[in-house]
Amino acid sequence: MNASIFSKLPPEEITALHQSWKNDPLSVDPLWAAWFDGYELGSGGAPREKENAGNAADTSPYTVPPESAERRGRVNQLIRAYRVMGHQCARFNPLAPPDQTGCPVNPEDMGFREEDMDQPVNIGTFMDGGTFTLREIITRLQKIYCGAIGFEYHHIDNLKIRSWIEEKIQLRANGVDYGPEVRREALFHLCKAELFEEFLGKRFMGEKRFSLEGGEGAIVLLDAMIKRCPAAGVSHIEMGMAHRGRLNVLANILHKPLKTIFREFTPDYLPESPIGRSDVKYHLGYAATRHVDGKELHIRLSSNPSHLEAVYPVVEGRARAMQHNLQDAERKRVLPLVLHGDAAFSGQGIVAEVLNLSLLKGYRTGGTVHLVINNQIGFTTSPDEARSSRYATDVAQMLQSPILHINGESPEDLVWAADFALQFRQEFGRDIILDMYCYRRLGHNETDQAAFTAPMQTKRIEARPTAAALYGTALRKRGELTEQQERDIRNDLWEGMEQAYLQMKENPADYILPATAQDADETPLPRTSTRTGISPELFQRVGSILTELPDSFTPHPTLEKRFLARRREAFREGGLLDWAMAESLAWGSLLTENHTVRLSGQDCQRGTFSQRHAVLHDFNDGSLYTPLEKLNHGTTAFRIYNSSLSEASVLGFEYGYALESPDALVMWEAQFGDFSNGAQVIVDQFIAAAEAKWNQKNRMVLLLPHGYEGAGSEHSSARMERYLQLCADDNMQVINPTTPAQYFHALRRQVHRNVHKPLIIFTPKSLLSRPEAVSPHREFLASTRFREVLPDPDTPAPDQVTRAVFCTGKIYYDLAAYRRERNISDTVIIRLEQIYPLAQEQLTYLLAPYQKVRDFVWCQEEPSNMGAWGHLRNRLGRLFATSFRYAGRPSMACPAEGAKALHAAAQKRLIAAAFGPRAQS
Repeated sequence: MNASIFSKLPPEEITALHQSWKNDPLSVDPLWAAWFDGYELGSGGAPREKENAGNAADTSPYTVPPESAERRGRVNQLIRAYRVMGHQCARFNPLAPPDQTGCPVNPEDMGFREEDMDQPVNIGTFMDGGTFTLREIITRLQKIYCGAIGFEYHHIDNLKIRSWIEEKIQLRANGVDYGPEVRREALFHLCKAELFEEFLGKRFMGEKRFSLEGGEGAIVLLDAMIKRCPAAGVSHIEMGMAHRGRLNVLANILHKPLKTIFREFTPDYLPESPIGRSDVKYHLGYAATRHVDGKELHIRLSSNPSHLEAVYPVVEGRARAMQHNLQDAERKRVLPLVLHGDAAFSGQGIVAEVLNLSLLKGYRTGGTVHLVINNQIGFTTSPDEARSSRYATDVAQMLQSPILHINGESPEDLVWAADFALQFRQEFGRDIILDMYCYRRLGHNETDQAAFTAPMQTKRIEARPTAAALYGTALRKRGELTEQQERDIRNDLWEGMEQAYLQMKENPADYILPATAQDADETPLPRTSTRTGISPELFQRVGSILTELPDSFTPHPTLEKRFLARRREAFREGGLLDWAMAESLAWGSLLTENHTVRLSGQDCQRGTFSQRHAVLHDFNDGSLYTPLEKLNHGTTAFRIYNSSLSEASVLGFEYGYALESPDALVMWEAQFGDFSNGAQVIVDQFIAAAEAKWNQKNRMVLLLPHGYEGAGSEHSSARMERYLQLCADDNMQVINPTTPAQYFHALRRQVHRNVHKPLIIFTPKSLLSRPEAVSPHREFLASTRFREVLPDPDTPAPDQVTRAVFCTGKIYYDLAAYRRERNISDTVIIRLEQIYPLAQEQLTYLLAPYQKVRDFVWCQEEPSNMGAWGHLRNRLGRLFATSFRYAGRPSMACPAEGAKALHAAAQKRLIAAAFGPRAQS
């Protein structure tokens, strides 16, 4: 170290550098590290030579012998190189050639020669310090960083986390030895996983099962983690995975009865489903309780469609809700555990979206353990065609989390990785990624021929013994297993499956899983609503909470003048409530009834249209005040979170949260309704179809702003037609309410009605502040309820009415204004507030007085190939035994016009057409 450079540094900087070196010697420049090895700091940061520092040739306190400083610096550089790049040398790929080269760590590049290899070097604090030859140091480094696990952790800038990881890794210098018992158990699980697939292949030849063959090490890792969970404080595991290996995990980790699994393969198997839909066996979920060390461990594997990573956010949402229900504030008891494929982990954007949620206030779950079953191929796509990055897991470098690349044929290292992952998660509350390199012994499915597109890889795999065979050989060489013992293990496992299969064949009907209590509740959607009005006392109580602020809180002047003052006026006798007031009143009333209320979405605290202001910001100091949190008690809570700029991940998360919170009101709001396009997979595969496929019920609410006000294609339509196209089997509810009171009752009905169906609400934009779109107190009180169809409030004389215009949503106000301005008396306007399921009896009842109607009209803002027209056209025609005339925009490729002038002209035409002469539809 040059004395002149050193002497220019202030003492406090020297002290800071010294502290960094003490915490992590490789965090500072190698020359500084070498200097600190030989000198220590006195009072005020003054340097002094350490005792026996080996610096007899130079007594200056500001210098280190050039040879010593240079040598130590280069050794530190070498150590750091192995820490940073050692994973590139590690032998975690079982398909890699034994003579693989390309290690980026080369001692010669750092100035070391062969004659240096046996020279002693003081390595400072590395490996507890001491003097070793350079050859010994390199041997240790290769053993730690270039073995069956490749460690990536230098993207982590948190020194505490890095130091913890480093300490755990360095313990591997002495090898990993869990003892003969653990090794025998690992072999048992490898054999169990292998033989399960072999048995299915022989007994159900040609049936798709998406086997785990080649990746059996996953069962070893999962079992090791499960057995460590109770001691670590984990009592619940929420699991998610795609279809590959699911049956093996169900059988060998969740212990789903083999007889049931075999029964699901038989050609005459009929699932117990109320509507007879069900799903393929490798998509099904399962829940089990395992007893480990005298403690119960509850494990649930969520059902998942073929949309590989779609279940990932659902698992996170379920875990978060379970933590809330268990009052697991530290998030230690509930562990999310998600299995991925390598191609999906790198290729599916939802992975990055959910990783981004992991540390956000509204979505964190205390860390997820990710197991990537890295088959080194997608369907037929090789890694060099599938990603631009070195590893499939590089996307996870966005987190302050370690990534371990593990050889799937090294059972003891798999056990070590499971132990390490669980410890890390419990210590730091962060995600950790375990990238298990293996292979796929068969094609994408059991009828696929992998050699068509990957002939060379297929040849290597076919020539390779199974992981169980390789490990059995290794244990025999160690003298811990005989050939007969290995045969006995295999024979016993096979015999057990044979017995289960024969029992299933003898009594096939006995091996269908019984319906759960929730499954047994098959209440269909009623066509009328339950009463959801509240008492005057509760109305005023919630109103007071919404309008009274702490004395120390200063709201924004505009909010005080316009928003809060208007609310105070509304809650007085005779006041009128707008949309946002009705919403807050519904939430507050549910909180008093011990129902948690949760809403998330982009900028939902304020509301896209500055209408909600559920969270207020102090104008002076920026502090937050959430009025409805005053009603929180016990596990009942009001939670509203601004989400990340993501749709699929957040909607999936809220769907999962709602699954685990059947008595809560759980909502997701799209910033504009069309933003839900980005979450279409969640809508299609979970919200619309989960009950039919998996008997999975959910009260999730989607709030989708919808309405044509000249905002262009992207911010006009919430794509109502898409949701209506998905409606069948009473699977969900679709409403388009037109008054604040209707919205209030719809939210309360969702919780109080004894059905669990998703609710899609097309919420307004311009109606949020339209003077006519308000509701008086009486419409929230006593025996009031949501009305699926609203009558014409102007009650035209029945004997004068010859035209009935049916509509839904905001267009009603435009129709009513047009009729009023022109004194039209021959037209009745009927609003469908609920589009699905259609309240047919109410519709016919409301129209019964108007016997002279001959012109039946459906009017909508949307183009004719969109909106509700396609869904209702035949239904309304059958109901009234007549054809309906259409008044609306013509078919269009985009939902709306971009220019306001074009929008206004189109609106004017379609309103006039609704009242025009009858024409053929």
